[in-house]
Amino acid sequence: MIGEEASPGRVERLIRAIPEGAVLRGVFVALLVIAGSIAFLDYRQLAEATADRERISRTEPMPLARPEPGDQVRPYLPRTIPVAPDRGVPSLPGWDGPVDGEAMAERMRFVAGPDGAISAIGRIEIGTAGDFRDFLASPEAAGARTLYLHSPGGAVDDAILMARELRERRLSTMVPADGYCASACPLVLAGGQTRKAGQGAWVGVHQVYALPLSDVSRDIDRSIAGVQETIARCQELLVAMGVDPAVWIKAMQTPADSLYVLTRDELITFRMVRPFPDDDSFIGPPALPALPVPTLSVAGDGAVNPAAPDSSG
Repeated sequence: MIGEEASPGRVERLIRAIPEGAVLRGVFVALLVIAGSIAFLDYRQLAEATADRERISRTEPMPLARPEPGDQVRPYLPRTIPVAPDRGVPSLPGWDGPVDGEAMAERMRFVAGPDGAISAIGRIEIGTAGDFRDFLASPEAAGARTLYLHSPGGAVDDAILMARELRERRLSTMVPADGYCASACPLVLAGGQTRKAGQGAWVGVHQVYALPLSDVSRDIDRSIAGVQETIARCQELLVAMGVDPAVWIKAMQTPADSLYVLTRDELITFRMVRPFPDDDSFIGPPALPALPVPTLSVAGDGAVNPAAPDSSG
């Protein structure tokens, strides 16, 4: 009737039945849960950032279990090497200095050893490719035949230039037994006309990453584009060197702070190791035989001979 209040609905009656103090307590508890969750997330991010800084700056060798098939992802060590009771000390011709973190944290150095051997130890930094080219042009490197690699990687563009320099000079590459070739270093390994890895050598790959930019160039789209261009250059190099670019799938599946260590079988399957050159003048994968091109009204007479990796070996 007019002037009478409508009876409250069921939901409203339930709300009215809740004591006022209980509502306040519920709100307070909810706020505590939200604050605790935020604090936990902040703490976890801080702990992860601290652990990552320690890993990046660490120069003391880190004990790590030897990778086994199916268990091949390990922390990436950019300035030191993994150690274990079953790992020895890599032998690098001509090098009598340390082979652990002290050497890995410094810019790559080159020394000549006997029988045309050259040892490369340390980080690949911007300008290392120029250092390598200058060393190869020096009298010390006369008669060079094989580059021994022991490196945590570094600058991708310089690694690509080093690989191309190796292939142009028909030099071979080798990761010695118990050696460490990580990140960008396998790109240099790929440049060898023949490529070997000793027993217990770690050859590992991971995602390409960009260092943080410090000014207005912190543009996400530009950064992503730069990484994509670098990935394309890496794949282009692998194809040109006769390495199966499928190895880069393993790299792209592995975060930048980790390392996917290739097994002996994978090194062979992906042609990261190659005991024999494809032929005396091999640079890049051999071309497939020319295929007949159907005669079409819109087509010309030229046949295309696509290049593809040799599937043998």
